[in-house]
Amino acid sequence: GCSSTCKSELKRVFVTSTMYNGNLGGLAGADQKCQQRAQAAGLPGTYLAWIADGVQNPNSRFTKGPAAYVRVDGVKIANNYVDLTDGSLIAPLNVTEFGGPAPIGNTSCAGGGFKTVWTNTTPAGLANNNALYSCTNWTSVNGSSAWGKADDANTNWSQWCTGGVCSWNSPIYCVQQ
Repeated sequence: GCSSTCKSELKRVFVTSTMYNGNLGGLAGADQKCQQRAQAAGLPGTYLAWIADGVQNPNSRFTKGPAAYVRVDGVKIANNYVDLTDGSLIAPLNVTEFGGPAPIGNTSCAGGGFKTVWTNTTPAGLANNNALYSCTNWTSVNGSSAWGKADDANTNWSQWCTGGVCSWNSPIYCVQQ
């Protein structure tokens, strides 16, 4: 994934195999969880969580560039950052850091049993509703949130269900920078 000039030719993405409640320890805690999961799987690089709070979002935090985004199983989900944030993906982001299927949390979105992922982020990389759906900026199990759906490649991948409670468990999306 590195060219002869040491520029990244691809960025790895995954959904964590580990599930968490809405108290992720803020954005920094969520990023740390992504980095820990990447290291556990032997993935190189720096990883940030695809989540937004009342202040920051992926568009304000992520490195944007021409590199393709690929799941750890090699399937491309986006041609570059612009494609990642254009509303849909080439393929669903439903593979964990170890290459397995995304876990099913205990949310009751649409009746439950879906592969929900903490986001509070629109497919364009912006906050879904600032702090309202971010479990108090990802520091509490109180309040409500917004989830994406890992099995979808349309806009639902990042923005599918809102409301619910922050004590539910779901994984997070992690994106290499």
